[in-house]
Amino acid sequence: MVTNSGQKRVPFTGEINTWDNLESFGIIPLTGEPCGLSYRLLCDVTAQGKHILEKCFGTPNLNLPTSWNRGSAADPHVGCIMLTPEMFKPLAVFALLESGCKEVYLVNDSVYGFEETDSPDLIEGIMRWSKVEYARRFAYGGTAGDRNIHSMSNRVI
Repeated sequence: MVTNSGQKRVPFTGEINTWDNLESFGIIPLTGEPCGLSYRLLCDVTAQGKHILEKCFGTPNLNLPTSWNRGSAADPHVGCIMLTPEMFKPLAVFALLESGCKEVYLVNDSVYGFEETDSPDLIEGIMRWSKVEYARRFAYGGTAGDRNIHSMSNRVI
């Protein structure tokens, strides 16, 4: 793939770089109008999106207000939430990890998810194309999956 600037870009399908990309993970951006601060974005969520929110916030059984739209019969909307722009990257990381990616990298303003079958040097190509020397890596590697066990109390924190 070649970009408008003529640079060769690494073709990659596990990339999230806009709020609209989160729609396929069940987080559906609607509008910014409901926020009295003109800051937060109203999103409807499906069951999958709610699960991603719960993982990201570390809050099982998240209680959401009623959704604005119904969604489809196969994938109904189960609630809504107002999210700040800063929540985009954390939600993108958890969306990719929860969809089966073994590791996720944050490169500039994009988030890339990698599966077992992806080439291990794929991230190097993305970093080269993005002109960065460092990418932040995320993977479930805690002592209790996405959480850790407190060493003194043995409790999952």
